[in-house]
Amino acid sequence: MATAKSTPKKAPGRRTPILRTSDIRTIVRDLAERMAPGDVADVLAHERQLRAQAAELRSNGLPLLRAQLELALDVLSDHLSGECPQIPYSTISLLAAAVCYYYDELDVIPDFLPGIGKLDDAAVMAMACQLAVDGLRRYCDWKGRSLDQVLNTAIHGPRKKK
Repeated sequence: MATAKSTPKKAPGRRTPILRTSDIRTIVRDLAERMAPGDVADVLAHERQLRAQAAELRSNGLPLLRAQLELALDVLSDHLSGECPQIPYSTISLLAAAVCYYYDELDVIPDFLPGIGKLDDAAVMAMACQLAVDGLRRYCDWKGRSLDQVLNTAIHGPRKKK
């Protein structure tokens, strides 16, 4: 007699997330692995438009994404101009990947969906910043900037004193 396969039941009230942390990490790493040095120039060809979009994020209730996007653009711009060669390329590729993902309107959650369209962009940018934190710290030390505005100190802990 054949038995029917049982499907695991979800706990009442539990929803399956659209994206898990591991999914976001995979997206960022996969994109970063495909980044070539010339891709940074391609990303920065849209810098003016990206900075305008970042400014709009302030009024859209996404100030952390705005701060992270602006910092990423600053790092990429200084890298491309040769001003900050001591930043590891892994940092550059992670940030370029996150900016590319942000710029793509048709990603996991399409940007045109009101209220939720930028949530995956924010998660990808936050993950890229988390993975690139050492390089971002070096950059911010070099620029005399605070990194606290782009990191969630509850996750990363307070910045270590030297």
